Amino acid sequence: MGANEVDPRTSLAYLVLERLRIESGPDPVYDSANFSVRYGDDDVLFLDNLFEETAGCDETELAAHVEHFVATTIAANDDPGSWDAALPRLRPILKPSTYTIGAPPSGLLVSRRIFPLVDELVAVDSPGRRTVVSWETIAAWGVDPATVFSAARSNLATITVHADPSKGRAVQRLVDSGSSYFTSWLLDPGWLASHRGRFGCAPVAFVPDVDTVFVVPSDDPGVLAHHFELVERQYTHTARGLSPQAYTVDDDGTVVTFDTLHPENPGTERARCVHIAREYDAQSGWLRNQYDLDGVRSTVGTVSVKTTPFGPRTVTIWDQGIDSVLPRTDLVAFCGHASEPFYVQFEDVARITGIAPVFGLDPARFHASSWPTPDIVEDLAAHSIRID
Repeated sequence: MGANEVDPRTSLAYLVLERLRIESGPDPVYDSANFSVRYGDDDVLFLDNLFEETAGCDETELAAHVEHFVATTIAANDDPGSWDAALPRLRPILKPSTYTIGAPPSGLLVSRRIFPLVDELVAVDSPGRRTVVSWETIAAWGVDPATVFSAARSNLATITVHADPSKGRAVQRLVDSGSSYFTSWLLDPGWLASHRGRFGCAPVAFVPDVDTVFVVPSDDPGVLAHHFELVERQYTHTARGLSPQAYTVDDDGTVVTFDTLHPENPGTERARCVHIAREYDAQSGWLRNQYDLDGVRSTVGTVSVKTTPFGPRTVTIWDQGIDSVLPRTDLVAFCGHASEPFYVQFEDVARITGIAPVFGLDPARFHASSWPTPDIVEDLAAHSIRID
């Protein structure tokens, strides 16, 4: 190592220190002898596993790993206090569906799916930190998850600010400095719907990262198209991405993804595909590491987004001769040794081949242990579709 080069272990430790100062306050200390970081009174983060997991990660991937590692580990270590003390400080938070992957077993986080590939968790809001609520914590409190989520939603309703009709049709942009829970406002029934009055139409919200919200009118195709592109760029270039999809309200005021009501909009399919691809990518890194540790030889299938005559679609590859765990995509490309690749819709693939989901993985994956028999390949080919 050159005189001016930084030891990669030390570099990782300083990223963890920086993240700890954001999550839990000042004064964490790096213990180089034990490759660990100490914070608080007697809490320690050991970094060996994190160092192995992040080998080869680029800067964005590394930042995401460090953020996840710090947040989930201190959630397991922090004491949020008694139920009575925590109750008024509970807040719902939105996180990607893969956020809880690899959380410490002692602090598995309480979460529920609220939108496609987006989960709702609950944090205890304290000065200088948020402690994400774990199953261990609610067991100590003696309350059930529904009570915790309900209390957090009730508290959220006291801090959301409904739209002012006098503000007109200007796009609203909210950027959280750390304590406003802006992206969580989507969970307050009526907040997004309140923008109908100032837009004169249904509102559309975007949450590209965990701190940013855009709200735009749904009846302006140019504005919508611009924000789909803007949000995709922001979502794909941050370690704190939340969703590239658009959200609106139905006739009952329920928040739903925009494609639920407007599947014809050209931006919705691409946003859905980009979202799926990124969440599977996040899962892939963790899963490869687990397979390496456990000696599992399956290849972890990847997701690509492909332009087709019927719009953007997600695609994965079933290669002949390779044992794979395949993501659930719109299409599966069959790449055999003796034929040109052909594409089959996933529903047909599952029905014809009988591949089963791998237990415990979310997003779901399916085990393709061997190349289908000739008669099954023939059946698959008969159900193939042209995409170019």
